Amino acid sequence: GRCGSATRSHEGGWQRRCTACDLALFPRTDPVVIMLVTAGDHCVLARQPAFPPGMVSSLAGFIEPGETIEAAVAREVKEEIGIAVSAVRYLASQPWPFPHSLMIGCHAEAEHAQLIVDPTELESARWISRAEVRGMLETTAPEAPDQSWVPGPHAIARWLIARFAYADIDQR
Repeated sequence: GRCGSATRSHEGGWQRRCTACDLALFPRTDPVVIMLVTAGDHCVLARQPAFPPGMVSSLAGFIEPGETIEAAVAREVKEEIGIAVSAVRYLASQPWPFPHSLMIGCHAEAEHAQLIVDPTELESARWISRAEVRGMLETTAPEAPDQSWVPGPHAIARWLIARFAYADIDQR
């Protein structure tokens, strides 16, 4: 705390309290953009090396100091898959307690379809049709080693993907 005494976890880890003066301390929250990039009836889903086998998801990355949400989306997409985007729109957000992130869900339209995957960021990325995405949403766990699947219902990534897959149906 302010007095230099040790702190203890409080409120399920959402804050710490000083053991001497009871000062409440709040952890830093890092803003992260998570975006679904689309072109017509296709979206980009990608794989990070740390993902469980077969899992694919939307792109994501930390917002840099002084950067807008729109600029962060454009930068992350360009860095990860080499595509310029336009029409970046905020859609929804989700707190992600560990590691203290606020996921800022967006949609962006690709200006071209040529993917250039950065192997230091991603294992793979590809354009996937709306119909194929619907099939992935019906798979809760991989049924075959080579089958792709998306994050579960707890994740904003799934909401972004489902929103695209089912077009005008609000998935919130």
